[in-house]
Amino acid sequence: MKARKELFDKAVKLVSEHSAFSGTKEESLRYVLAGEDVLLREVSKGQQVFPCYGVKKAVVLILTGGCHICKDRKIVETKNDGYIFGIETLYLSADCEFSLMAAQDSKIVFIKKPAVDWLLQDDFSAVKSYLGFLSAEINDMSEQNIGLKKASAESKLAGYLLSRPRNSKGEVSLPQDILRLSKQLEIDKNTLFKAIEALNARGVIAFNGSAVCIADEEKLKSFI
Repeated sequence: MKARKELFDKAVKLVSEHSAFSGTKEESLRYVLAGEDVLLREVSKGQQVFPCYGVKKAVVLILTGGCHICKDRKIVETKNDGYIFGIETLYLSADCEFSLMAAQDSKIVFIKKPAVDWLLQDDFSAVKSYLGFLSAEINDMSEQNIGLKKASAESKLAGYLLSRPRNSKGEVSLPQDILRLSKQLEIDKNTLFKAIEALNARGVIAFNGSAVCIADEEKLKSFI
């Protein structure tokens, strides 16, 4: 990467401060960033940044300026200088599901895959920090998926209860075969039980024998 010393030093600092590269030796990082597998490009506002000609697999650093993250040609987020993209997808065989567009005139550093390969081969401490970052990302995604699954189960259960006939006490009779109900709602039995417990704990529903009493209809509607 050919750049003025101040920009080169800034790139080294920003990359080294990222948790994925925190274990990399500074001399190794400087050597790689100065090599031919790292590019510095100036892009104008509105120009597509990544993927781009000659760069398909790379870690992308916003050195100055800012970029829009786009999915399905829609802007979903905007990031400014210092932000690094592409660490999670660098070693995936599939193409990236996002693209980057310059939100303003920017300077972008592309650290191509061979450069990252060299860093990870040079020092095991670099491997540990890179894998540590990926592990944390996987954990975050798992927790988000669990949260979405739980929310979906509660939503389906709330919709079911509101759709069922109630007696004068506001009670809904649940099927004796809970497994059948879980299949009807397209959630597993354990997740269904957890959704029932969650609504009960929040005072939305209450139990009267085998029947479920809707204690707060408006709150129950808020789960849909």
